[in-house]
Amino acid sequence: MAFNRAERIKVQARVLLELPHRRAYVGNTVNVSESGVYFEIGYPAIQIDVEEIGLFHLMPLIMRAIMPCKVTRLTPEGIAVQFLDSPPPGLVSQLKPMTLPG
Repeated sequence: MAFNRAERIKVQARVLLELPHRRAYVGNTVNVSESGVYFEIGYPAIQIDVEEIGLFHLMPLIMRAIMPCKVTRLTPEGIAVQFLDSPPPGLVSQLKPMTLPG
């Protein structure tokens, strides 16, 4: 059975993966698809497990949509996440977005 990967688009954006217990990883996207993102943080991601659920943010954190996600792959340089339709109960962002003056 062949697995069809979603088309990948090379896009550069600054992103943040927020995980439970106040863990966060900031990086730059390498590629994006409808179903997820691969981004590099520049070092091995420690204290993360594949299948872990978190929240994906675009930066800066100014009134942006928060996307629930699942970690699907870890590399020596980055993290791949798959977007989820909805967050599990109790998963709420602890980050405070900036507010712009005016």
